[in-house]
Amino acid sequence: MEGWILGTDNTPKRRRPRREDAPRRERVNARFNELEYATLMTAAAAVGMSVTAYVATAAVAVAREEVSPAPVDFKERMRTLSDARIAVNRIGTNLNQIAAVLNSEGEETPERLAAVLERVERAVRSLDEATIAVMEGRA
Repeated sequence: MEGWILGTDNTPKRRRPRREDAPRRERVNARFNELEYATLMTAAAAVGMSVTAYVATAAVAVAREEVSPAPVDFKERMRTLSDARIAVNRIGTNLNQIAAVLNSEGEETPERLAAVLERVERAVRSLDEATIAVMEGRA
């Protein structure tokens, strides 16, 4: 009685309800080493699914491009790019403030100009590093 478990009254009960909307009849064989399978078991149990259902659901979601597989350090790389974007926005604000002063025939201090240029250099360097990482497949 595959797919059945015994209930508290020793009567057979299904593990999960059948998918009546779109039953899965096609089969794919996949092999995993012990560590990979243990990882899948843990992930499936965390969401209340069998390993088979978990693998099928994840594979279909990736194939439909509903989710994208990402490396573990993806969040850190995205944070770096986000920080660089914020820095560039701030630089734009600083440049607009400097331009407003200069356009009103005021004077800007060399220290403030140097500080803005240094921020520009840092932001561009950070964006260059991120771009190279993406181009080399590290991101």
